[in-house]
Amino acid sequence: MPAKPYSPSGSRPMIFAAALLAAGLFAGPAAAAVSCDIGTSLVCSDPALLALNEDLAAREALLARAPMHQAFRSELEAANAEWEADLDDCTSASNAVACYKKRLTQRIAMLGLLNRLFAGPHLPGDAVKACTARGQASGACYETLFAGADTVYAITARAFETSLAAVNIQTPTSPDGGSQALTAEDAFRAWRTAECTALGQSPMVDRGDAGGVIACQVELTWKQLATLARLLGRKPHWSERVADYAPSFRACLDKGREEDVDLRIIDVLASDSGDVIRLMGSRGRYDCKAVGETVSAFAPAGGAQRGPAKRRQSSFLSRDNDVLKLYWRARAASRQTAMRRKPSLPQKPGFRVG
Repeated sequence: MPAKPYSPSGSRPMIFAAALLAAGLFAGPAAAAVSCDIGTSLVCSDPALLALNEDLAAREALLARAPMHQAFRSELEAANAEWEADLDDCTSASNAVACYKKRLTQRIAMLGLLNRLFAGPHLPGDAVKACTARGQASGACYETLFAGADTVYAITARAFETSLAAVNIQTPTSPDGGSQALTAEDAFRAWRTAECTALGQSPMVDRGDAGGVIACQVELTWKQLATLARLLGRKPHWSERVADYAPSFRACLDKGREEDVDLRIIDVLASDSGDVIRLMGSRGRYDCKAVGETVSAFAPAGGAQRGPAKRRQSSFLSRDNDVLKLYWRARAASRQTAMRRKPSLPQKPGFRVG
């Protein structure tokens, strides 16, 4: 069965809203480090549980650095306290190791979803593909995805409610946005169930073994989460802004061909002097700084120095750099020639070529 979703009391949003106005709507991230003291010594003495605990600590540290609305951090801290209480219940469980493993695994899945929600990349859109990529049994995988998505949705929806309640405190004559958000949360859950049940029963939809109702609910919840996160000020991940970075990407790839002919973009990092585009090639990683189509710096990542063999390779590339440039120019010219020679077929209404 899916885990019980986080559900704070109805009076808490107004309390949180008042606290937000006192501390500022966009205060710094709250500390979320995890230590072995969160449960019992069993978490630290069992190697498997210790590994899960360290994974959880790393994910919480990453989430603490993610930019998000303080209303969300307040709800997340309340959910943390509730989760720690649930973890303490494992001390009296008949199989404490299994209990701790289940709680820690669920928490890791939830934090992984939160990190994707606020730090990127964007949430997946297909629950079936997500479970196929994991290589897990479909039924258990869908249950895990739904439990994490529904818990994160509860936290996110209440954070949205709290943020609107803060607005109502400042403008008491405006409509009660907090209450409307709470009603919207309940309405979404009811609609989600009805929509997916109807799709599962419709003869017009051939879903086959595509997860059924629960996979449909996971996908609708992911979409709703993405919408609420944008309303709470989520900054898009670089992979969602490829069009904005395209001139710099092209410039860095062109520059990088002088060092390595097999390059791909793997990350975009923020720095005091601007964004750093990180590339991976057959000879290692590189950092590139570019504004538009102008590259200001290109070097091995982390200032790594080449060994003698790599220096000889670089020297070889330098000697043959003109040949490489001629190759890329000839390749681009041949593509343009092929495009000009491609016959232009007449198109009929409602018919599109290619």
